[in-house]
Amino acid sequence: MKFSALTLLGCAASAYGHVVITSVVGANGITTMGFGVTNSTPRTGTTEQPFQLDTPVLKNLKDDPCGATLQSGSIDIPTALADAEAQGGGALPSVTANGTVSLILHQVNADGGGPFTVMVNTDATGKTWEPATVLVQAPGTAGILHGGPADVPFSAQLPTGTTCTGGTDGQTCLIRLNSGGANNTLSLAQGAGPFGGCAAVTQATTAATAATGAGAATGTTATTGTTATTGKKGKGKGKNARFASRHFFPTVESREELAENYRRARVIEDLAFLAARGELTADLVDEIKTATGTAIDIPIDNLAGQNDAADLGGNSTTAANAVLTTQQAVDLKKAVQLAIETALNVLSSGGTVAAQNGLNLDQTDAANAQAAADLTDGTLTSINAGNAGVGAFQTDVVNSLLGPRTSSPFFFP
Repeated sequence: MKFSALTLLGCAASAYGHVVITSVVGANGITTMGFGVTNSTPRTGTTEQPFQLDTPVLKNLKDDPCGATLQSGSIDIPTALADAEAQGGGALPSVTANGTVSLILHQVNADGGGPFTVMVNTDATGKTWEPATVLVQAPGTAGILHGGPADVPFSAQLPTGTTCTGGTDGQTCLIRLNSGGANNTLSLAQGAGPFGGCAAVTQATTAATAATGAGAATGTTATTGTTATTGKKGKGKGKNARFASRHFFPTVESREELAENYRRARVIEDLAFLAARGELTADLVDEIKTATGTAIDIPIDNLAGQNDAADLGGNSTTAANAVLTTQQAVDLKKAVQLAIETALNVLSSGGTVAAQNGLNLDQTDAANAQAAADLTDGTLTSINAGNAGVGAFQTDVVNSLLGPRTSSPFFFP
């Protein structure tokens, strides 16, 4: 197997996690979805194509106040608001008397974690926003999550005295979740995201009953993923059940033995199990930092015109068209190494970083593998509308930086 741009695509796609608002549950019994979210996107896997196609990416809130998706590009607020009203049979989910709204978030993968901040726009235009209060937060640390995909509850409260004036009922507000921005400056999800997106709610309490039937039906469809999650977990085999049967380490001796096994084989596969449980040890984190720090030297040195595979060593080579100076290459290596270290420290921290109600690991793996196969044989076509913050790499450039890679027992695409 060649370690080419094709396999790199699989790795790069799986690195993006994302989160979507699959259900906005109103006090009036009406349930809709977040803006840009569709019922056609499957919720069983984690890779970019097709599991992240409707994820709102909040890269440019100046031009796209509710984000942009791979599937449709910029989210047009009037269109999305009309879609939400249609989902509710002509009405929207209502907040409670004290301004509370309940949501279901689908956390796709590793960078779909919390914490999220919430803001409200009172005229449903998306032009001006003010902070709202998070009542029930989604799991995650610095935007990172273990064990997705997962469906989790989230709730927020409008500021006291808020008056909603938008929408066809004249009583509609928009709320926006965000895993980045000035209030989440430490969030690693800002790299690929931030993520979250908008939803519409109303303060209206009249004419809701007539639309409840249609809204409830839509809500059932929108939260199918949640139902499926519960059913799969109900088989008596949790997402990480097979980890416990293979590599549970109750003693120091067994941890040392496991560490030796990592050195011999199954490095990447077993690390995936450890990460899923939030149990990366300090020694393993240090080893990964060392290995990845060394690996990134090769492409970055190439950018500085140094070929590390040269007979006389990389520092003996130069290139007139080098993109970076030698010092810039050193600075870039350190910045990337620190970013990797930060991510590993978050993943090994445990606590709220663990997903709730995660899908069964085998089922997630199977869904990802099927998606990769479908992309390879053309059954599934990659979709990217162009402004959701995800660009396609140039195969020749990637291969020129990394050079040829032969197959390895430690590589898992």
